[in-house]
Amino acid sequence: MKKQIVLSLLSVILFASCGNNKADQPTETNDSSTISYSWEATLNDSTGRLEVVKREGLSPDSLSVQAVIDFLNRKNQFVQIQYSKTSGDTVFVGIPEATYLTQQMGSSGPTVFFAEAVYNLTEIPGIRFVNFDFEEGDHASPGVFDRNTFKDQ
Repeated sequence: MKKQIVLSLLSVILFASCGNNKADQPTETNDSSTISYSWEATLNDSTGRLEVVKREGLSPDSLSVQAVIDFLNRKNQFVQIQYSKTSGDTVFVGIPEATYLTQQMGSSGPTVFFAEAVYNLTEIPGIRFVNFDFEEGDHASPGVFDRNTFKDQ
C-alpha cells in the first residue's frame, strides 16, 4: 500500500513538473531587427519585367537603416551591405565583396537585388535615395538609386 501511495505521489509530481512554464518560452518583442520585408522584387516570367510588390511588415516608423540592412543581409547571404552614413535624404552603403553581385548573378540578378534594397531602405521616413559603393563589374555599377530607377524595367 505504501508503494502505491509513493508511486501515485511521484506521478503527480512528475506531471506537475512537465507543465507549461511561460518563463521558459521566448517573449514576443517589437525589435526592428526581426522585421519582415516590406518590399519584394521579382522578375515576371511571362513579361520579363521587374515587379516590386509591397508585403506586410512593421510600420515604417519602427524601421531603422541598420535593421533593414541586417534583414537584407540575412536574405542575401552572398551580397553583404555595410552601412556607411546617412546624409539628408540619402543612405550611403558599401558592398565590400561585390564579386557575386557583379559577376555571378547574371544581368537581371543585380537589378532585383538593387530594387529590393532601395525599396526597403526608402521605406524609412526621410530616405529617398541609396548610394551604393562597390567595385564595378560586368553586371553592376555603383551609383545612386531611387524608386524611379526601377520604373519601366
